[in-house]
Formats: sequence, structure tokens, C-alpha cells
Amino acid sequence: MPDLGKAGAWGLLAVAGVLAGLLALSSVASFVNAYRIGEAVVRGEGEVLHRLVERDFPRGRWATAADLEAILGDARDEGLRYLAILAPDDAVVVEAGVSVERPLRPDDHRGVLAWIDDNLAGDGNVARFERLLGPPPRSGEKPPPGVEPGVRPPPPRVVIEFEPRLAAAFFRQALRDLVVGLAVAVALVVTAWVSHRQRQRAQAAEAGHAERRHLAALGEMSAVLAHEIRNPLASLKGHAQLLEEQLADNERRRAKASRIVEEAVRLEALTTSLLDFVRAGKLKAATGDPRAIARRAVELTDAARVVLDDADAPAGWYLDAQRVEQALVNLVRNALQASPPGATVELAIRREDGGLAFRVADRGPGVPAELRARIFDPFVTGRTQGTGLGLAVVSRVCERHGGKASVEERPGGGSVFRVWLPPAEREGD
Repeated sequence: MPDLGKAGAWGLLAVAGVLAGLLALSSVASFVNAYRIGEAVVRGEGEVLHRLVERDFPRGRWATAADLEAILGDARDEGLRYLAILAPDDAVVVEAGVSVERPLRPDDHRGVLAWIDDNLAGDGNVARFERLLGPPPRSGEKPPPGVEPGVRPPPPRVVIEFEPRLAAAFFRQALRDLVVGLAVAVALVVTAWVSHRQRQRAQAAEAGHAERRHLAALGEMSAVLAHEIRNPLASLKGHAQLLEEQLADNERRRAKASRIVEEAVRLEALTTSLLDFVRAGKLKAATGDPRAIARRAVELTDAARVVLDDADAPAGWYLDAQRVEQALVNLVRNALQASPPGATVELAIRREDGGLAFRVADRGPGVPAELRARIFDPFVTGRTQGTGLGLAVVSRVCERHGGKASVEERPGGGSVFRVWLPPAEREGD
């Protein structure tokens, strides 16, 4: 059955992503439209200034530099920066102000896109327009330089350069709206992702609490069962062993009695493992010697087949020596069982990742990939014979110390089981 909680969480994240994408697209589209509208705004400002210039432009005579300076002074507050009259050959006849001297034809129109590019590049934000203003002067007047005498001249070609202030404000507002829209879209995605991660962590924490409650209940039940079973089991085992001895002359019946003894021994091992699993959750920590703990674990297993590397081990560490020894005995015993007969296993002690690590490497077939994620769970085992509690005890001892148990492939074949314990304030040097 699908996990509706996870599906709902991913659905909310997907909805937030879609909304953020639509908001971003809307912001970009609005900015592009503003980009285009800005050109019309520039044209409108140019038309207004041209009307102001035309209103004060002299009629019936050629305009002088003083006339243009006066017009420029009156319209400077409106953004006008340069005013010039051009001859038919595009030569400047008379001018006022300072031109930006762009390499443009006088009748070229700098659109808002080009103006924005210049503005952002720091080259000045000035637009340029050209218009024909009014009728030409009367033919009896002396033409200015560049105009042939006796020829009726065309109307004055007036060029203006101005700061498109309205377009600049419009563009700045559009840019702010774009930045705000994109920021909101990003914030929406980030918020949804953070919320999703927090929900995942909360679910993981709840699952962890549920698992711990389950393990606690399992431990209590196991302790009760183990205690209740041990006494009658010991009696059953003892009588079965006596029966086995008494049937020495009857091989068939003796074999059946031996089978009862073997099963009693297996049940006894299971109850011992259950009690070990329960006790693994109770620590009595003190500063201990990791070398001594490892050597004791080697002695309790098979010293002839275990290679101990403790050259880099710290002199002391704050831990529960009995529980760590129990975990190492389980790992070394499993490694010996997994390795071929006569093969050695290695037990190394190192400082790793700021903590203390015990590494047990075997020469067995390795842990199947499908079991690695669950190999430390109770009652999970890769062997046909086994309770599945040995590695669970190892994991629980690590967790009670604030550490972690893990397994990885060994180069050349086999597995490496790692017990990592973090440092404590009372750690020995």
C-alpha cells in the first residue's frame, strides 16, 4: 500500500515548485513587457520636449546659439541636455549644451533597449531625437553657415538629447518587481523544501521513537521469557544429558537423546542472546583501556586466528568496557565463523572521524547487498544457524554510547565491521 504521508509531502513540494515557476515566469513576462513599454515612454518624453522646444523656437528668422541656450535653460529641469540645428549635409549649424557624441545618424532613434544597455554599462542615460520644426525663415534673411544663399532652405532640423527620466523610473520599478518576484519564487521553493525536509526528519524521528519503543517492549518481553525459560530449560538439558549417558548401549535411542540435548543447548544460547540484547541498553561507563578490551575479546574467541593491531589505539576512552567487549566478541566470533577454516581475521583500533573505531575484517563471502541496510536489526541474519541478535547487540551498544555500527566490503573479499564511539568529556588521554 503506498505511503500517503510521503506522497502528500512530495505533492506539496511539487505544488510549491509549480507555483514558484509560474510566479517566476509571470515576473519575467512582466519585465519584458515593461522593457517594451519603456520605448513608448521614451518616445513620449521626446515628443513632450520637442513641443517645448517648438513653443520657444524663433519664428521667421534663423535661431542663434543664444536662442538655443535660452530654450535649453528653460527645459533643463525637464531632462533636456543638448539642442542643435543641423544643415542638409548633417553638419551642426548651431548648438547648445554638450552632446554625448554617439556614433548615430541624427534621425536615428535610440530605443529603450539600447538606452537600458547604456545605462547599465555606465555610458550615460540619454536618448536622441530629430524633428523638423516649423516653416523655414524668410528668404531675405542671411542664412547661417552651411546654407547656400538664394536657395529656399528646408525647415530647421532640430536634434535634441535628453534624459528619459520617466522611462528610467519605470524601468527601475520593473527591475525591482522582477527581483522581488524571483526572490519570492526562490523563497517559496526554499521554504517548501525546508518544510519538506523538516517533515521528513520529524517522520524519521517518530519512526525512530516507535522503533525504540518496539525494541524496549521487545527487550522487556525477552527478559521475562528468558528468565522464565532458563530454569526449566536447565532442568530439561540436565535430564536429557543423563538420559544420553544411560542410553550409551542403544545407539538409536542415544541419538534421539542427543538431539534433545542439542536443541536444549540452542534454546539456552537463544535465551542468553536475548538477555545480552536487553542488558546492552544499560551502560556503566568509565574511562577504560581500548587495548585491554580488545585483547580480552581476542582471548575469549580464538587468539591463534585473530591479528590485533592496536599500535594507534588511544591510552584511554570513556566507555562501558564490559558492553564494548561483548560487542567485539560478537564481531570477532562472527568473523571467524564467516572466514574459511584456518584463515585469520583482523581487529584494529584507530582514531577515526574524531572518535574511536574498532574494525573487524573477515575473509568470508561478505554481506549480501540486500541485507546491509538491515544486518544490525534484531533477528536478521545471513546464516542458517544463528539467532540474529549478535549484531543487534553490537548496534545497540554503539547507539547507547552515541556511536554507530556499520559494515562495508573488504578489498579482496570479505567484510569489515566497524564500531565507532564518539569522544566524551571525561575521555582519557
